[in-house]
Amino acid sequence: MENCLSTTGIYYKDIKEYKTDINAVIESMIANKERLVFSVVAEKASITPFVIRQYPDLRNYILQTMVNYKEIQVLKEKIEKAAASLAKSNKNLTFLAIINKCKFDSNMVYQNQYIKEKIRSIIAEQNQRSSL
Repeated sequence: MENCLSTTGIYYKDIKEYKTDINAVIESMIANKERLVFSVVAEKASITPFVIRQYPDLRNYILQTMVNYKEIQVLKEKIEKAAASLAKSNKNLTFLAIINKCKFDSNMVYQNQYIKEKIRSIIAEQNQRSSL
């Protein structure tokens, strides 16, 4: 009787928990400057082929999340590079100066909340540095 299979210790995550794990893995990979690859993200988030068969939406979620994070990373780098270039050339660091330096479309900027927040945070950071 001791060799019987015990099913009391088995716990399956729901799709929300897997999505949270995926986001955490992708964020840590970006922070460590690792390359985002589907198989690596799935492995680090403990997503097996069985889980993918159980929740087929996870495959699309991983791919879409990777694309979103890559786009955010590209925008972040572009904005930071433009701000550094403006500061180096002793030009005023303004919202419009950064937009023009990045060559963003004004409609895209005003519709994209991430770009607006990132530019504002860089300007606030620069103002704090200059006041010290």
